[in-house]
Amino acid sequence: MSSESGVVEPKKRRTRIDPSMRRKAIIEATMQCITRYGHSGSTLERICAQAGVSIGLIGHHFSSKEELMLSTYQELTDQLREETRKYLEVQGGSPDDRLLAIIRSSFRGQIFNEFILTTWLGFWGAAVSSDELRALNKKLYADYRKELEAVFKAIGKQNGTQIDAKSAALTITALLDGFWLEWALDHKAFSAKKAEKCCITTAHMFVNCAAPV
Repeated sequence: MSSESGVVEPKKRRTRIDPSMRRKAIIEATMQCITRYGHSGSTLERICAQAGVSIGLIGHHFSSKEELMLSTYQELTDQLREETRKYLEVQGGSPDDRLLAIIRSSFRGQIFNEFILTTWLGFWGAAVSSDELRALNKKLYADYRKELEAVFKAIGKQNGTQIDAKSAALTITALLDGFWLEWALDHKAFSAKKAEKCCITTAHMFVNCAAPV
């Protein structure tokens, strides 16, 4: 209170951050640490420093570092699926549109950039020695291939042909990973457009070579 004017100074209110936003910020900080220090070098102390929070606050959202890493890996996959969904909304909803959306969204700037691909690279390496990450990776990839397989089957049904959907899904997934890995190591090896065209051409080979039912 001011002794001269008798005016009470209002107390400054602390801005309370929504828990979901705080959780997202911690996951984002984890991604940034992985791109800089790798999975093994991304300690809780470094993640805290990057996020500007205490270890106690991280513990409020995640029971362990392993849970934080699993949640971060899940977030990467969710981002890819969200980009596919957005792209599909613009392109249409036929099986052919969906196949193109899955491939093209994988090479758009929101996904195909140094930050995201380096983070993926860190998790791929860590999955070799982490049972939990390996199990999650196996599930995420199985779901992704299953989605692609369903799309190829739908295209075959639409065209009256029998596509080897399982092989097609496996091939396209491996191609996407291969391009991501090589580009993460050498940005000048090829352009996103070139990689996208190669994947689409390969997908069309499976579609066009399918035998009539």
